[in-house]
Amino acid sequence: MKKKFVWNPARIFFHNTGTEKLETLAKEGWSVEKLRLGGLLFQLKEDDPKEVQYHIDFQSFQNTDEDMPQIDEGWELVDALDYMEIFQGSPEASPMAGHQEQLLEQLNQEGRLLSKYIILSSIFLIVFFILHIKAGWALVKMILLGGIIMGGTAFILILALYILNWYRRYNLKNT
Repeated sequence: MKKKFVWNPARIFFHNTGTEKLETLAKEGWSVEKLRLGGLLFQLKEDDPKEVQYHIDFQSFQNTDEDMPQIDEGWELVDALDYMEIFQGSPEASPMAGHQEQLLEQLNQEGRLLSKYIILSSIFLIVFFILHIKAGWALVKMILLGGIIMGGTAFILILALYILNWYRRYNLKNT
């Protein structure tokens, strides 16, 4: 049996853009079998061509250990990984409702926490920079330069996480 892997942009950006491609591939004879690499890839298996619809759902991180939610008629769970679930349904099945409100609230909390870390890391970066300029000893300047490099790296990484968090919230609000 042949297998194929397809990238899942919904895992990073929290939107359902991957479903149209999966539905087209199902018509060509590929069905979703599993989520791989933490949900970054869909593992597809060769199957009979059929018309189906897919739904990607996200639950809040706190609810991942709870029982699976009630599945609507005409839908079946294909695979679940962490807080992401993929469902396959017949073409006649009514659209599924998602858990977007819970996830949006959690992302808002994470955004507030990341903004505090950005402010804190930028303060440390500024203090290290000022101390580096004012320091008279070469050894102290080198130590402070290391602090500037580490603080700058931390600031850039936290800022990137904040931007990704903002983009995820934007996508959830507009779906």
